[in-house]
Amino acid sequence: MLSLKNYFVNLNKYESSTDSTATDEEQERQRRLNIIATRIFFIVLIIVLFGVAIIMKTRSRNTLIIVENPTEDEFVNLPSDAHCPCSRISLSYGEFISIQTRFHQICSSDFISDRWIKTFNFGLNITYFSIFDFRTDGSAIFQSLESLCQLSKDYAIQSIDSFNKDLFISQEVLKESIFQSQTNVITHQFQLSSPIEFSSELKLIQKMIVGNRFLSALQTDYMQWYVNWQNNVVIIEVHDRVIPDAQGSECSCRIEIDCNVESMIFNVVGRPDPEYYPPYDKTMKIPGMLHSCLPVNTILLSTLECFYNQTCLNDLVSLLPTTETFTAMSQFEQSRYELNSTIQTISDNLMIEEWMVNISYKKYYEQCAPISCTYFKNEKYDWKFVLTQLIGLLGCLIMVCSFIIENIVKFIQRRPTQNTESIPYVDLQQKTIHQPSEFQFNELEKIYSSNLYCPCSTVSMSYSTFITIEPYFHQACSSDITSDAWINYTKGENQQNDYFPTFDYRNSGVFQFQLLSMLCQYAQQTVNISMKTFLQTQFLSSQVISQNRFETKVNSSINDWKSETIDQFLQTIKIFQAVSHGNQLMSQQFHYYIYSNEKKINLEAQEYFNCLCTLSSSCLISFGLYEINPYSWEILTTHLIVPNFFLGCSQIEGLMKSTLECFYNLSCMIELDQYYLIPLGSSFNFSTLNENLSPPNETIESIINKLMIDSWISNISFSSYYNTCSPSSCTYEYISRNALFFIITTILGICSGLSLGLKLLTLIILRFIEKTINNNSFNGFITMIKNLFICNTEQRLINRLHFIFLLLILYFIFLFSAFKPKSVTIQIIKPSFSNYKDLLKDHSYSLQCSCSQISIPYETFLNIEPHFHDLCSSQFISDEWIYYIYGEGHLSRRFSFDDYRYSAPGQFILLSSLCKLSHEKVNHTLSRLLTSYFINSQLLSENLLIEQIEIILNQLQLTTSNSFLNIFNLIREIIGSNMLMSAWITNWEYIPQSEFSVSSLARTAPLSYGECNCGLSFKCTQSSGGMMSGCYPFESILQTKLYCFYDQNCIDSNGNFTSLNMSTLEKSQFNLNSTIESILNNLMIEEYKSSLSYENYFNQCQPLSCSYSYIKTHYVTQTIISLISLYGGLVIITRCLVIIFVKIYQSEKNRINPEALQQNI
Repeated sequence: MLSLKNYFVNLNKYESSTDSTATDEEQERQRRLNIIATRIFFIVLIIVLFGVAIIMKTRSRNTLIIVENPTEDEFVNLPSDAHCPCSRISLSYGEFISIQTRFHQICSSDFISDRWIKTFNFGLNITYFSIFDFRTDGSAIFQSLESLCQLSKDYAIQSIDSFNKDLFISQEVLKESIFQSQTNVITHQFQLSSPIEFSSELKLIQKMIVGNRFLSALQTDYMQWYVNWQNNVVIIEVHDRVIPDAQGSECSCRIEIDCNVESMIFNVVGRPDPEYYPPYDKTMKIPGMLHSCLPVNTILLSTLECFYNQTCLNDLVSLLPTTETFTAMSQFEQSRYELNSTIQTISDNLMIEEWMVNISYKKYYEQCAPISCTYFKNEKYDWKFVLTQLIGLLGCLIMVCSFIIENIVKFIQRRPTQNTESIPYVDLQQKTIHQPSEFQFNELEKIYSSNLYCPCSTVSMSYSTFITIEPYFHQACSSDITSDAWINYTKGENQQNDYFPTFDYRNSGVFQFQLLSMLCQYAQQTVNISMKTFLQTQFLSSQVISQNRFETKVNSSINDWKSETIDQFLQTIKIFQAVSHGNQLMSQQFHYYIYSNEKKINLEAQEYFNCLCTLSSSCLISFGLYEINPYSWEILTTHLIVPNFFLGCSQIEGLMKSTLECFYNLSCMIELDQYYLIPLGSSFNFSTLNENLSPPNETIESIINKLMIDSWISNISFSSYYNTCSPSSCTYEYISRNALFFIITTILGICSGLSLGLKLLTLIILRFIEKTINNNSFNGFITMIKNLFICNTEQRLINRLHFIFLLLILYFIFLFSAFKPKSVTIQIIKPSFSNYKDLLKDHSYSLQCSCSQISIPYETFLNIEPHFHDLCSSQFISDEWIYYIYGEGHLSRRFSFDDYRYSAPGQFILLSSLCKLSHEKVNHTLSRLLTSYFINSQLLSENLLIEQIEIILNQLQLTTSNSFLNIFNLIREIIGSNMLMSAWITNWEYIPQSEFSVSSLARTAPLSYGECNCGLSFKCTQSSGGMMSGCYPFESILQTKLYCFYDQNCIDSNGNFTSLNMSTLEKSQFNLNSTIESILNNLMIEEYKSSLSYENYFNQCQPLSCSYSYIKTHYVTQTIISLISLYGGLVIITRCLVIIFVKIYQSEKNRINPEALQQNI
């Protein structure tokens, strides 16, 4: 230790060669000055090192932290600004949300069972009760209730299934609180929106039935009478049904579908005065039950009070022809509804008591499966970094301090004046702006669009927050011609207009205006309800999006909503028209007639100028003012033809082909008025339509196709969105140059290392050359190498140990630094398609490309071709085939009702309609998809894009078919439950009378197919000649199997039309036993063929840049540079350490042992 102490005491850094001319005293003084300078040098060096260390330690930096494959627990503990991209950005809701429903107990009760419905089976006597008697329509009422339950369940199941397949887009893992908030909003919206579609369609179908004046076989809406005409011809005359209300006034079922009176059971059989409320004794009043125009309306207006009360139920059952016993529903079961809630109220909620929703964040996180999470950590430089920098600076500082102190008097420090170019060292930085204004956000978004993150304080907001929508309806909907005053005027209650023919304007014109008014009202209601639902829909935004992207996204949502609303409205009307025409539903607008000398009643409908409505729904006759022969209905005189105003095979068909030309012209309207029995004349004060607002020659069909709307005005406010989102901060990342201080320290370290390194390297090389030349032999070279390890002096020992120690430290630093894995990100600006493909091959796992176009029309890169079943391109849906099987007509005389040929034309008309409607639905849906936008800010790989498109197409097929089939089934159930009568006489028939009086009630009775009675189920069918016959042609064709279409003898033994080719079944997904209903369930489609151009998608995306990351494990170049910067400092430090070690070692070695010394003495 003494040796070490003496070493430091006498340490002289500035020791120089001895001047031979200097005296001993001068040399000693110089030595002392050098020692003092050395001590000052070390003091200054320590102060400088300490100052540099303090400066470095007080500086902070943003460190990028990467957490690979984080678990859920790890993710929860990450800071709020962590970015954790999902490995799957689109998840179906069903993967983490479970939705179940509990329905009202009525839907699992006895009262929708066949056992209960059959208790109302009175056979042929069912129409012998009073029309007001509960037993008349009891069976139909509970069939309607059963239909509502089944339809509600189907709607709920399909809605849930569709919801489960909808995509939840999540580019990054959401925090559990945000996730729960968003999914709760989404599921709540789903629960609200699901019943609305069902309720709206049900109301429209009911209104269409009233507007088209269809007849119920139960005669609850219109009364039918036999009227003896002439030449054995008996007319079936149809009269309006009038129901008295509680105030004693009358309500006409022709005008108002919800006319109602309390439901009773009367102590009488027969209908002495069927059109009036019976004055005779009432056996029982049924609490909660009402009587209305149609069975479906009856059950919707009624409550179930009696069926919660066992005593009331027992009293009711005692009046029915049954020995069965039934149990009342429980009054104490938990329910959201009151006991006196109407079925309408329950039905408006899909008969659902409770939605049971389970949202699993754990499943969401597992499916999202983030590969890594990154976040910036702002922290002080650690001592490891500071120490490394100090070591790198040490060599340079020693040289600088040494030079300054030695020449302190002669040298005046000046700052260099020349400009130097800084080394472009860069670093990734993060900056946060608190409470940014909208202006600040927009400016930041322009510069840092790809790296800007502004989390919303309000994650979900309703569309009404930032959208206003104003629809402007066609002027007809607010004009006089759809007002009550005009309808009452054209109805002409006191003018005996019923005595004019149905195609006379004075007779049926009122129904056109009534139907137009109804469509206007329903369109307005539909838009208002749909718009209210849409505006209440929550717009989810976890962070602020750019104004351009926001407006694109919202406009897309608005357009989708408008298109869906219009499509739903039109689809229901078109399907209703098709089903009602194929089923040939009887209507008040026609005069049906029979021949009294025939035992069987065969209906014959009137024709429109040789156009038979049985075969074509497009038959039209112009409304006019006619004078006819009251005995032959022959037109004697035509006073006036109303321009382009038609009566069709149904009320809606004629209205849609009509225009309102006459009602833009006051002269035309006044001329019509003149032919009324009691004209208004000079008091006519109704206004015309304004031709400046809409063209007079526009058909009502074109108006209806726009949902009766002329224009939409919508306003989207980004400011309102931004203010509601209210981001508390905005964070963005940017690349910045390293601080000047660290650049200088790095340069100085490198310079120091290079200086000492090159000096040492030069010295070694020169000595090596010298030794080699002098020895000039291999043995001499070996001797030189051996001498390197011979330490015969202390200085040589220090040099050798210093060399070895330095090499070992440099070697270990090299191993530690050069092979430590690090993440490297490379960015390519505006890559070409070929560049991108090459990048994708090598870096598919981490490649990310930002699209310059975030919304891309599907049609630019996607093509979809649907392939329909062969039936839809066969001759069996052609007019020629339909006319062929109709033959000379009079089918009811040629065949029995249970022979399929009896209603075959109707069945094939329906088959043709199914193909046409499916084709329209599919093509329109695909067209809407292709003109919509695929929205994604990142370029997807080809495989991922194909996967996304397949998911979208599968979802589209499901939702399209469900929507289509739901309407079909709803129309089927409502038509069947209301017992609407078919002119084919396949479900109910008129009971013939032994003698037709001048005016007698036309009674009806249900038909049976095997053991199935159409009065108890409208879905009765039975096999007939390879085809099917049933209550309605629609039910028959749906249950028909394909095998007959592939069998020539079955389909047409005469060979005039060829059966389908059996070989096509090999490639079909259907077989010979498949029913038409099973094909309809797939929208008559065999398959979809899609083709995708990834290059077109890439070109539309137009990526601004692509970046990829990879783990680099070999940093040799950077490590060498680091070693060079550390070398100067390590040389000094290792030499000091070696000197200390050697001095200590020598001191211990040379220490005198007192005992040994005493022995020697």
